[in-house]
Amino acid sequence: MLNSIRSRLLLSYLLVIATVLITVVLALIIYVAQPGLRYVPALQHLSTVSRANRRQLVRLMEVGASDAQYELLLTETAVQNDIRVLVADVSTQQIIYDSNPNSSWVGVSIEGIENVRRLLPNLESDAVSGLFTAPDGSDWLVYSRPISTSGFGRLQIFYAAPEPTPRSFFNDTFARPILMGGGLALVVSVLLAFGIAGWVARPLQQAASAAKAVARGEYEQRVPVTGPDEVQTVAHSFNRMATQVKATNQAQRDFVSNVSHDLKTPLTSIRGWSQSLLDGTAVSEEEQQLAAGIIYNEAERMQRMVNQLLDLARIESGQLELVLMPVDLHQLLTEVHNNLVLRAQQQGIHLTCALHPVPPIIGDYDRLMQLFTNLLDNALIHTEAEGRVHIGLRQHGEKAVDVTVQDTGSGIASEHLPRIFERFFQVEQSRSRENGRRGSGLGLAIVRELVEAHQGSIRAYSREGEGSAFVVRLPVSDRPEDTTLIRRA
Repeated sequence: MLNSIRSRLLLSYLLVIATVLITVVLALIIYVAQPGLRYVPALQHLSTVSRANRRQLVRLMEVGASDAQYELLLTETAVQNDIRVLVADVSTQQIIYDSNPNSSWVGVSIEGIENVRRLLPNLESDAVSGLFTAPDGSDWLVYSRPISTSGFGRLQIFYAAPEPTPRSFFNDTFARPILMGGGLALVVSVLLAFGIAGWVARPLQQAASAAKAVARGEYEQRVPVTGPDEVQTVAHSFNRMATQVKATNQAQRDFVSNVSHDLKTPLTSIRGWSQSLLDGTAVSEEEQQLAAGIIYNEAERMQRMVNQLLDLARIESGQLELVLMPVDLHQLLTEVHNNLVLRAQQQGIHLTCALHPVPPIIGDYDRLMQLFTNLLDNALIHTEAEGRVHIGLRQHGEKAVDVTVQDTGSGIASEHLPRIFERFFQVEQSRSRENGRRGSGLGLAIVRELVEAHQGSIRAYSREGEGSAFVVRLPVSDRPEDTTLIRRA
């Protein structure tokens, strides 16, 4: 039962509530252990009885009542107020009357009364109060106040009640309110704790159910973003994960379809032209050269696709080692431009560049060559004849440089732009391929991984029919000296 988060939260709340109640009870017990505190209610009760009884005694004295009438009044007072009334002879300091005949204290001395006025400074100035130890060893609180200046002579009336012990005082004063209030508070707290536990646990249970659904392939499953901030963070993270899983799954399906097509086409071509060479269909030297050239080009295309797959797998598995050193991007981009300018001319595309002086960056020269070659290759693939591809380099602030690759191709639809860097993603029929080359959907994914491996960022901007621009931002070197490091990406 305690394996669920709801039950654990509920138990923790109950433990906190119980601890608070126990602490309150212990504090009250320590508080009521003070004699002055626990004597107050009993002495106030005796004082109230004394005042009422005093008026009655004065009336009896005025009418000349008999001793029997006095004794009857004192006995009734004792019974009605659950106390003990004593009459003592002041001259002998002995008790001559006790309202309790069953264990009478008649003849017992009252000299041993311990004064408790220091504990109760608010008593009447003419009142006598103290602790009296009975013959049986029990302690009693006694209270007495003169009735009048004359009339009772040497007699003094004491009103007595058992000394309140801390336990009895606590039981009589606090036990019932604490039991009732504590019980009510416990019930309300349990209900609140149950509600709070459900508020916290319900979104997590929904996340667990959604995770099982995603595991079954239901990638549309999402978790409501409710509950505390931490639980909402979990829900947001799960929803982002589910979106990414869905996108990755769709990309893999697209990849299987695209790669199957991309492999089938060159393999079919290679098989057909190889067959023509084997069966003698291609008899002339020109036909044989054509067949050999097609076979070579298709094999090269397949090799390029396999190399990209290996590169991406190596980067994502953390097995790619970067040889880091200061890199002059102006020199590197000039080399990339020179490598591809002939191809651009053959496609009828104007390849231009505007490279401003910038500080060196720390990076792997070969991998940066691969990064920007892939970006330019992508731009050339998707730009028609008479189009333009431009390379730009400029400094961004003091700590970064921007490299921009811009083309005037067909552009990317807005709904496809967020997925353009996903593995295996290809935009079918939205990017013209009239130059005869077809990508594998891996080039831009490799570009993004290499940019991030260099602690940089990349963003794509595009409007369908107007072209695209890719901006790579890389941090500048804080070690301009010739330092070489090796880091696993």
